[in-house]
Amino acid sequence: MTTLVIDTGQDIVGIFSVEDNKYVAYRGGNIPFAIQRIQSADEVVTYNGTEGAQWSELVELGKRAGVSGELPLKGVHSDMRSICWSDRIWGSSLSKTYLKHFDSFPNFPDTHEGSNECDVYMTLKLWELWKQGKLKILDGQEVAPSIP
Repeated sequence: MTTLVIDTGQDIVGIFSVEDNKYVAYRGGNIPFAIQRIQSADEVVTYNGTEGAQWSELVELGKRAGVSGELPLKGVHSDMRSICWSDRIWGSSLSKTYLKHFDSFPNFPDTHEGSNECDVYMTLKLWELWKQGKLKILDGQEVAPSIP
């Protein structure tokens, strides 16, 4: 099983491999390798990757890497914005959604790559909560805490 948490920009694709516990930023001539990894993953996790600019950027980067049309995926795509807020409402930004679940904002370098890695990290943490059944917002609704 290969699960990749990704975030994109106009010239960067950040990928965190859940199984390898490793983040890699792909830029320039290395972006085609990122596209190949994403296409072959069993699960791709994004925040706002279904409807938003992130998926559009990924498709555009894919075109530059030789993929025509939509970016075909082998596995499933889990969009944490859609999971947290549903597709019926827009919801909120990644950082605001993250802060609804965690007490403080993660600390990463104030660089383009640091910002990308931070977004990947926040998306990863939301995905982990979802997999554990501990999201506070699910399908746009506040989730009551479970009583042990």
